[in-house]
Amino acid sequence: MIRLTIYNDDYRKSLENYPLSEEHLSFTGHPLELLERAQVNVTYTPIIITEDDQVAGFFVLDTGEDKFHYTDIPESILLRGYSIHPAYQGRGIAQKSMKLLQTFVAKHFPDINRIVLGVNEANKAAQTVYAKSGFIDEGIRFNGRSGIQIAMSLSLDLIEVRMAQPGDEQGIVDVCVAAQWNTYKDLYSNDYIEGIIAKFYTVERISKEIKNTNRGWNGYIVAELNEEIVGAIGGGVDEDGIAEVYVLYLHPAKRGQGIGTKLLSYLTEIQRAEYGAHEQWVSVTKGNQMGIPYYEAREFTFQYEQQAYESEAEDNAVSLKYKRSIQSS
Repeated sequence: MIRLTIYNDDYRKSLENYPLSEEHLSFTGHPLELLERAQVNVTYTPIIITEDDQVAGFFVLDTGEDKFHYTDIPESILLRGYSIHPAYQGRGIAQKSMKLLQTFVAKHFPDINRIVLGVNEANKAAQTVYAKSGFIDEGIRFNGRSGIQIAMSLSLDLIEVRMAQPGDEQGIVDVCVAAQWNTYKDLYSNDYIEGIIAKFYTVERISKEIKNTNRGWNGYIVAELNEEIVGAIGGGVDEDGIAEVYVLYLHPAKRGQGIGTKLLSYLTEIQRAEYGAHEQWVSVTKGNQMGIPYYEAREFTFQYEQQAYESEAEDNAVSLKYKRSIQSS
């Protein structure tokens, strides 16, 4: 059985016989090194991963200021120095320990709502483990001691991303309407916003769009938090494999929690796996300083600008067209 346990000196001898290769040490610190740091860093909590009471891995949870390299959310904790003992590698222990992590943090650090970490850009195996465990790439890069680090995070709120189903209509309407006003109130006229809402974000229209999906309209995908819809995304793919994100909105109070990235990843995988998409486009309103940095951080690049969809010249509504490759590697 896999367990997570706060370190005590009973584990010291096992950590003294904890060999890590030079390759591993280029990505992470040795447990003994991290224990030395813990002697002078009161924010460090060393954690032992055990399998059947034998030391199988190690990491540190850090509540100190270093977490702000990865996030601006104070209620975060930094996962650092993660490693699996070489004798226990290849047995799924990393994945199993990650599954225990959320409950462990919730129990021992009840004020924390997010786990953050940095993983070396060259450490593909670790990136895969973290991604499969629900960590998302925040789009932040910085120089670490051994190269470029990717900031990843895991929200401790239980967010479910799924295809929309009948009964979700009002929740999607509520999110999209709230996001329309929050995003565009200083960019578009009230009349223009009200017109968009009246045409696209009604229960009747969304009900049809939930039921009728195809290549050109892949359907609505929703993010649900504690049984409340807090985000929605939709898109389509043309016959040439060019995908488009038509709509991506979050409840304004839920921004910055990784929900948008989960939604975008879910849609992207559908467009790539089911419809063979290799390129993805999105339209962002000119001046939208919530949307533009978000998409640029996810490797979308600006292509050109055009009059916004369903707008007239007097609306002064300009869309910026962005694209990125989603070709399977």
